[in-house]
Formats: sequence, structure tokens, C-alpha cells
Amino acid sequence: MKAIRLHIKQNRANYRREETVNCRMTYPLPPYSTVIGAIHNACSYREYHPMYVSIQGKYSSFQRKMFKEDCFLNSLQNDRGILVKMCCKDALCSAYTVVASAIKAQGNDFEKGITINVTNEKLLEEYRKLKKMPERIKAVKNRVKEHKGKSKTKEYKAFIKRLESMVKSFEEETYKKQWSRYRTLTKAPKYYEMLYEVELMIHIVSDEETMSDIMANIDNLTSIGRAEDFVEIISAEETELSERYESEEYDDYYMNSENSDMLAYIPLAVIDGLDLAGNHQGVKKQGTKYLLNKNYVSENNKRIFEKIPVLCSSDYNIDGAGDGVLFDTYTYKEKKLIYPVFLA
Repeated sequence: MKAIRLHIKQNRANYRREETVNCRMTYPLPPYSTVIGAIHNACSYREYHPMYVSIQGKYSSFQRKMFKEDCFLNSLQNDRGILVKMCCKDALCSAYTVVASAIKAQGNDFEKGITINVTNEKLLEEYRKLKKMPERIKAVKNRVKEHKGKSKTKEYKAFIKRLESMVKSFEEETYKKQWSRYRTLTKAPKYYEMLYEVELMIHIVSDEETMSDIMANIDNLTSIGRAEDFVEIISAEETELSERYESEEYDDYYMNSENSDMLAYIPLAVIDGLDLAGNHQGVKKQGTKYLLNKNYVSENNKRIFEKIPVLCSSDYNIDGAGDGVLFDTYTYKEKKLIYPVFLA
């Protein structure tokens, strides 16, 4: 079976577990969806190209780091957090001006100036005027509504229509556009986990055209995980996977799984299909179970992922064959290795 073998190194990486918030925990290896997404991005694909992926790897150290996260609330609050004015009303980013900050957990008031630290007096006055504007606009609309039915002449109706248009334009330009640029910002300490000196061995099997695209665009693969988790591609080669190997034929090769610190995602369907009885070594069922995302379909504007149950382990041995296990030979730094490949 033809496949692409990617030998990759990363100085650091975080493969975020999607269910974590306050501490952005990481998987020990990139999940299938992360690798598939990176490949699709490198090839500029806009539609899913089916592929099978095997992921193995290791890292030298692990660290939990603290960072301060900027969080914009869904609605503008008058009594908490930090009042800011966005430089761009359509983007939530670091381009903002601090207007004032609440001092206490509750009982503050930006409009009345109660227990706040003022950073920009001019913008705070603008905020206060804008906050009072809806009542004034509502009063003008009510007056226009009162006069709307008093006369039935065409000239008067045209005048009322122009007046309504002017009020609507004033509300949109002078109030709504300016008010939408004010936001409530909160800052809180959070944590994320980092893996250092990551080494990955990834096998990809797909149709011939897709595999050709991957090889042609492999230089566009710049990161796996976060955008700043850059990759160094040690090798990217087409290889032939075997269903079994005879030890006599590969006397000078070493089975990578034996006494190795290389972790692997092993689909539970592969483990369940192996014969663990008698003298057949098979795979030891020791490790951490994960339910990993692979590909998804969109339903009602939601992503519905295909989930792959796997065992993540470095403590496994395979003799020379097994249902669902393939083998790949790879020479790196004059060391000849045989890699078991677990496609999912």
C-alpha cells in the first residue's frame, strides 16, 4: 500500500484539547483533525479529501505556563470590568483604548463615576452622552409619531417621511455606530500546556491525486497545532507499507515499538482485532484512551465530527503481523527502523 511518510520536528507545540478552557490542556500528539486540517491548508483545499492517517511521536519535556487573557463580554456593562473603545468596531482585538476601569467587584458605575479609575476623560464623556442618547431619540420618534396622523396633505406627509428618515439616519450614524465601538473587557490569569522538542512520524494514505498534491505542496506545511507552532520537515517521502514482515528479512532493522519512548495513537478497533492469546505478543493494552476528532460534516451550521476511539501508548510490542497493523521501514541517521503503522 502506497503512503506518504512525514518526519517532522517542532520546537514547541500545544495540541489543544477542545473541552478545556481555564487551562488549555494539550494532547500528547496532534489529533487526526489537526493533522488533516494542516494538510488541507497546505494544499489550499476547501473541501474534505478523504484520507487515512497514522500518528506517532514523542516530546522531551512538558510545561504549564500562565498567560493573561483578554476577554470581551457579550454585552456592554456599566458596572464592571474595563471600559474600552475599539479602534475597529467590527473586530475584537488588542487595538483598543482604555476608557476607565471598575475598582470593586460590584457597585461601580461608569456613567455616574462611582468607584472607577478614569484613563481617558474625553472618551468617558462621549460614552456618557451616548448612553443617554436612546431616551432622547425615543422622545423624538414619539413626537414624530404624534404629528404623523394630524394632516393628510401630500406636502405634510412628505415632510414627516423626510423627518423619519433624518431621525433614522441620525440614530444609525451618531448613536449606533459609535456605541458599537464601546466594549467591556475583562482580564484573567489562565494557563496553557506546552510540549517541547516534539518529534512526529506521520503516515498518510489517500487517493493518488491527493497524495500527489500533498507531495507538491509539502513546503506549504508551516505549522501543526497553533499558527505559531512551526514545523521543521526532516523528510517527506512516498513509501510502501507492508502487511507483515519476516524478521529474517530485516535482521539489521529494529522494531521502533520495542523499548521505545515513541507514543502512538492506536485505534481501539485495531487492538480488539489482534490475537492476544498464546505466544502471539500483539499489543499490550496499556495507555491513555482518547476520543479523537477526525473529519466533520456541517449540519445546521454546526460541525459534527467523526470520533475515533484510540489508545495512546508507547508500551506495546508487535511481532510480525496483526489485523489492521501495517509496517514501514525507515532509515534515519544510519539507524534502520521498522515502524508499525495504525491508520485511522
